[in-house]
Amino acid sequence: MVRSIRKPWVMALAVSLLAGACLTLTGPQFAKPDRGLKFPHKKHVDEGIACVDCHAMAQEPPAMPKHEFCSTCHDFDLDKPDPKACGFCHTKPDYKVAPLPKRLGGDVKFVHPKHIEAKVECKECHADPDKTPFPSGQMMPFCMDCHAKKSTELTECKVCHAQLDKTVRPTTRGGEHIAHDAPEAWKRIHGQEYRKDNAFCDICHDKEASCEACHRKTPPDSHTISWRRKSHGLRAEWDREKCVVCHEEEFCVKCHRSTEPSSHRGSWGEPLNRHCATCHFPPQETGCMVCHESVSHEGAPRSPHDTGRYPVNCRMCHPNGIPGRAPHVVNTTLTCAACH
Repeated sequence: MVRSIRKPWVMALAVSLLAGACLTLTGPQFAKPDRGLKFPHKKHVDEGIACVDCHAMAQEPPAMPKHEFCSTCHDFDLDKPDPKACGFCHTKPDYKVAPLPKRLGGDVKFVHPKHIEAKVECKECHADPDKTPFPSGQMMPFCMDCHAKKSTELTECKVCHAQLDKTVRPTTRGGEHIAHDAPEAWKRIHGQEYRKDNAFCDICHDKEASCEACHRKTPPDSHTISWRRKSHGLRAEWDREKCVVCHEEEFCVKCHRSTEPSSHRGSWGEPLNRHCATCHFPPQETGCMVCHESVSHEGAPRSPHDTGRYPVNCRMCHPNGIPGRAPHVVNTTLTCAACH
């Protein structure tokens, strides 16, 4: 017998989430809007009609063709509208056509005539106007990539922005708000924002002159005294990539050569030699070997059995008289064969 679902809203929520995920993955990011007009660009291009034949590129924005222009090729009577003939281009009953939406606005300036003068082909920006009138993704990286290939002067802020430059902090990125206008919050989260889209930050901020210079003078809030003495080593093991943003390997080596770890105290050396047990039990490649690439054991006593000495009573050296058990003050579970 199959149990019935006691909470139907759980199933409904799961179905809606699954449907939303499918639409997100399959749907285009900037699909062509239904403006009430259908126009097959590919068909006209295949017939040898160029973009400039229909669009007046000398003005901004480029003028869209009217009925008078289309009537030079297509036969229809505006005085006596025929639903069948009008339906060839129009999709709405009232034949109204909505204006083409804009992706650029505000401070951004874009002039088609300048691109035409520079011999930029329409297809470089409008690859498939039958599917989407605009380039997909964020516009700024798209434009900057093209400008950088042509001339470094075209990457200056003033080329595309009327007011924004490196002295003005942007408050949006890709249509989303960023906390540039909240310094205290930005101080805590700017690292996370940089990892999301470092190309956007690099437009204004030079890594060496801005990021590294600031972090040398202002360490993160996590770098407390406790961090320096105790936890920074563990953190470096968990997320070493985060540390290397500021610290190179040479930095760690120089510091540890002059500053011994906090464990190197008390019975670390002679006479108990607690450090031996730390390295050898359990045997590990990390830990001691981070600083000590090769260790000489010249001061370690040799096994008395190497010289043929065997005391009458094993208990004199081995704990509980068990042969092979190490006669050390600490770590007596280690066998002699582990070292000798």
